[in-house]
Amino acid sequence: MTDLKKVFDRSRRFTLRLPGSTSNLGPGLDCIGLALNIYSTMSFFVLDDNDPGIPLITFKGSIAKSSLAQEQGKLTYTILSKLWQRDHDLLQRVRIIVDSEIPLGVGLGSSATAILGALWAASVLKDRIPSAPTLLAEASMLEGHPETLAACLLGNMVVSSPSSYSSSKNIVTQRLNWPKEWHLLVVSPQFSLTTANARAVLPAQVKMEDAIFNVQKVASLVAAVARRDESAFKDALDDRLHEPYRAQLVPELAKLRRELMNEPIMGCTLSGAGSSVLVIVHEKRKAQVRERLGYWVETENKPPRILDCQVDDQGIQELDL
Repeated sequence: MTDLKKVFDRSRRFTLRLPGSTSNLGPGLDCIGLALNIYSTMSFFVLDDNDPGIPLITFKGSIAKSSLAQEQGKLTYTILSKLWQRDHDLLQRVRIIVDSEIPLGVGLGSSATAILGALWAASVLKDRIPSAPTLLAEASMLEGHPETLAACLLGNMVVSSPSSYSSSKNIVTQRLNWPKEWHLLVVSPQFSLTTANARAVLPAQVKMEDAIFNVQKVASLVAAVARRDESAFKDALDDRLHEPYRAQLVPELAKLRRELMNEPIMGCTLSGAGSSVLVIVHEKRKAQVRERLGYWVETENKPPRILDCQVDDQGIQELDL
């Protein structure tokens, strides 16, 4: 049997730590992302010679128990395959170890980590220095929307949009410091949603009054974060463009809003497209809300998982191991 530790120890290698993320925060559909302190660690190794006995991708940690792990690994390897079409030798010799605590398929940015990890590796293993604008542009072309990618890449809260110049594929980003005392309780049900299914329920057209409503709320939300205004932030979380339609796919959203109606929370929204639900709360009131959520979880037939998160302000990091 191949001694993987010895093989990897003498291989060319590097390791990335990539934060998970939430997005939208109610009205900020496809433009607001927030990095979370839950992480995927991806280690890339280049063997001296291709060894078919060593798995292409090895999973460790909580991701190893997920039925969706192979899909995430396939996404990473597919991207590398496309980028290295002319270098089959390098592709055959690369091996990846993924150790992740980010739940898969529940709106917490797991696909963003896979895409950015693959793109970063493609640059580093070709002796190129990754640049944030290039990575984000390339990743957005693969993912289709930039908000979770930008948050994972840059950390903190990021507002992003495609460049208005028709010839440019760049993504314009504005990074804001999230108030450290605003914490996030993520309620993650025992089912996943695909992006395609979550998009399919959205209408092709919306009323002008609803579009204006969301523009107003997004502007207020960004200003509230910048000014650390808890009351204004709470008022800004209403949405008319996606949550009313996606609520049918995530019944936990309505349940939690009823359960927490009289609790001192700042807001309760879908995390991305779901299935996770995000509860925003001030750290001084978190213990009370966390206790109430614990009681609620015990009443559910399939108890959701609760993640106690803060915002990551570093983004992707290459680790020295």
